[in-house]
Amino acid sequence: MIDWSKCKKVLTFFAHPDDETLAAGATMAKLSQEGAQLHVAIPATGIFSRRNTREDAQMHVDLPQLRSDCAKALSILGVLPKHIYLGEFADNEMDRHTLLEVIHWLEALVDRIQPDLVLTHHRYCTNIDHQICHEAAVVATRPSEGQHIPVLCGEVPSSTGYLKPVQWDPQLYVSVTSEQLDAKVRAMQTYRGEARPDPHPRSPEVLKALAKVRGSEAGAFFAEAFMVQKVFG
Repeated sequence: MIDWSKCKKVLTFFAHPDDETLAAGATMAKLSQEGAQLHVAIPATGIFSRRNTREDAQMHVDLPQLRSDCAKALSILGVLPKHIYLGEFADNEMDRHTLLEVIHWLEALVDRIQPDLVLTHHRYCTNIDHQICHEAAVVATRPSEGQHIPVLCGEVPSSTGYLKPVQWDPQLYVSVTSEQLDAKVRAMQTYRGEARPDPHPRSPEVLKALAKVRGSEAGAFFAEAFMVQKVFG
């Protein structure tokens, strides 16, 4: 069981800008409102994999806009700009880097922040970057006598459920209010290049519907679901 009152510093480690909002935006808003300090680590740009549909020059124009949108979106969830850490790993090609490089990047942040909770990707998420982030998080938070960091894995609509058969079996639900869910939706809409219209999984309608389904599974009106990687009693 997680003692949420002890989660004073929370680190999210999701591969691309918007993954953190899709997976845990309402939970982040809830934790922030309850006094937690949120830190967001994003190792890849989330844009350069689109080189088959965008000119290189245009992507270099779009990147600053995406990062600006990221800061605005995360501010809605209660994240300060100084607590956003952006990496330069290859987008949707993080397997071009060694896993050790990703681990070292994250370990440096874990050592610096000393989080009480880490939120990251599900191991069997479709996207290769998501899978690598999960593996890196498991290693970077490995328990020791002086380190016991709970790790929860979130679902990213438009990615988690595409790999069949779906190996997604959440055991932990975080109930959220309609206001916290609205903050998640507003944050996602701030990612102008990533948000999509209904019935896309990243649309406001589907995000709200998913929160309603997860809530119904947990006996709540709205919830976000997580798989437990490790917790400590």
